[in-house]
Amino acid sequence: MTENKTVKILHLYHDLMNLYGDWGNPVVLARELTARGCRAIVEQRSVGDEIDFEAYDFSYIGSGTERSQRAMMKDLARHKEAFIRRVDEGMHILLTGNSHEVFGQTITRADGERYETLGLLEFETTQQNSRVTGDCVCKATFLPEKLIGFINRAAGGQNGEVERPFLHESGPYAKSSHPTEGVKHKNVLGTYLTGPILLRNPPLLDYFADLLTSHHKPKHSSEDVFFKHQAKAYQMAVTELSERK
Repeated sequence: MTENKTVKILHLYHDLMNLYGDWGNPVVLARELTARGCRAIVEQRSVGDEIDFEAYDFSYIGSGTERSQRAMMKDLARHKEAFIRRVDEGMHILLTGNSHEVFGQTITRADGERYETLGLLEFETTQQNSRVTGDCVCKATFLPEKLIGFINRAAGGQNGEVERPFLHESGPYAKSSHPTEGVKHKNVLGTYLTGPILLRNPPLLDYFADLLTSHHKPKHSSEDVFFKHQAKAYQMAVTELSERK
């Protein structure tokens, strides 16, 4: 009998970067992988912990306040070399909310203070005192289906030439002159969408599960009550939010 594949999921800064139920993303991913016949393990690491990035197949960082973001960046800096090496090796990474901002060159806060970030991608972020908030519907360049979510981030912007894979059709970004956001680099995906976006978006959940299982396992049964209600809630939300102006 062939042993089931083991997938190890790293939830980074689970205590600092968890504003809107972000913890649900690694949990629902593990549930999906388990339904596909894999052995899924979720481990949490935060400030001061030693981390062996080589041991994990997938990493996740959620959204946090600007203060939490700064504390996370200070700690992540000591792991910079090992973390970027795993990015180059192709580890799958999901970043929601403002966590993807630290993959750029710098962040300039609303008070004018500027600090360096990981420097993995060629962009800089500026933050303002006002907020960008609201529900939204967007299209992702790598998926045929629409995605839904919620944004609550410091206003401001990002410069630089990076792939921004999320095109917003409704919500605060859709009304701006630059309706695209997020970053995509190798197997790194970042977006300002916050909260349990894998729970709210079955197509995005399947996208990551497919990558992690190399399509070698069947998807969960359509009769599974959890996934059946998940799909129904997603369809209802897409319809409702798409009708908003």
